[in-house]
Amino acid sequence: MGNASGKRETDSLYNSEELRMLESAYKNASGGALEKLTQDRLVETWSQTIERSLAESTAQYLFMPTKPGQQCVNLQLKRFGEPYYIMERGTIDQKMQMLLGSMERTGNDTFNSKQLEQYIYSVIKSYVHLESTAKNSGIKEWHDQGFNTTERSAATFAKGLMRNLGKELEHTMPNEALERWLHVTPQFLQIWREVFSQLYCRHGGSKRNIIKEMEIPILPALCDAPQNSHYRPIIELPHVLYINAQLPREHRHKWRFLFSSKINGESFSTMLGKVLDKGPTLFFIEDEDQYIFGGYASESWSVKPQFGGDDSSLLYTLSPAMRCFSATSYNNHYQYLNLNQQTMPNGLGMGGQFDFWGLWIDCSFGDGQSVESCTTYRDYVQLSKRKQFKIRNMEVWAVGDLPVKEEEEGEGQKRSVLDGNLEDRAMLEIAGKKMHSDGLREPGMDD
Repeated sequence: MGNASGKRETDSLYNSEELRMLESAYKNASGGALEKLTQDRLVETWSQTIERSLAESTAQYLFMPTKPGQQCVNLQLKRFGEPYYIMERGTIDQKMQMLLGSMERTGNDTFNSKQLEQYIYSVIKSYVHLESTAKNSGIKEWHDQGFNTTERSAATFAKGLMRNLGKELEHTMPNEALERWLHVTPQFLQIWREVFSQLYCRHGGSKRNIIKEMEIPILPALCDAPQNSHYRPIIELPHVLYINAQLPREHRHKWRFLFSSKINGESFSTMLGKVLDKGPTLFFIEDEDQYIFGGYASESWSVKPQFGGDDSSLLYTLSPAMRCFSATSYNNHYQYLNLNQQTMPNGLGMGGQFDFWGLWIDCSFGDGQSVESCTTYRDYVQLSKRKQFKIRNMEVWAVGDLPVKEEEEGEGQKRSVLDGNLEDRAMLEIAGKKMHSDGLREPGMDD
């Protein structure tokens, strides 16, 4: 009778399709025996799908006594479905209580920050595993290109998400800090929700379409992948996840490969030809000290003596630590690209000012700079280990859809062949050659 009573209470919380899924997941976990779902049985079943530590901590929450002195031996259907309900429809307070119940209690009003970090790590690892074993998941294309998830990058990602707790992390912290953290860390909420949605759906034999599809993708689609068997990415999958969540929402659905020094050569002109007029871009640099860092440029790159971009631009570090630095609006020095000048810097820069750059790539390509202080970006710290660094590897990716030029929008518009080869144009500009043939365009081509 107990399970039947639980079922009646559960009916009002879910639609019929969700209810069938939860009942099926419950029977799957209990081996088909109603009212006999034990904690050990649940952990063993769920460990087949998610990280064992996450299965254990969630079972700890579910079997937690609701009254002092009471012991929960067998789990009822209503309680069994709580994590799914909380992830799909729950309030921040309910999510916080589930998180606290999944960790060992340090007190009535405090939690252990190291346990939270371990929990986040287990959620990240579970998400990658679920995506890797899901049908029609976009993660396969990333894996095929060599984007893996190591213990180190997953742990660094967890630490990166923890930074929103505050600058000074204490071993024991008040619950209010956890509530604030949940409010300001939507990326964790999104991944967390996806893990439990997939967990219940898989064990319930249900298709993912009963869950509302994410309005914003967690993992972008990989487009224009490098067709080179020797390609090895600088970054790993957790780096992609971390950075993608920092981008404007309209650009998170797609990354388009543009340039890699490993396969395109260590050439500033080649890099320039690949990135000009391609829309917003992400730069990833590995220096000789094996630090990995970069920047997000919000506007298409073009050669000019002025700064461009806007306050959605970013600088970031990915290894040895994940940090992201957003704009301060103190100045508008977001992105700069200039060549063949005697009185101005020649190269590509983001943040800071001439000769004191947040991120600088010299036109000689191998040399770069990242200074100790940069007022363009909030809470900035030097990206590279050394102020003047040597580039070991570099990649550039465009994000979002390829922008359509105005002259391409109108039908019947003619374009000159001179507009076609951007690499050749960049080479000529670096060499200081004037584009005399620009004057040979047919009348009306640039109108």
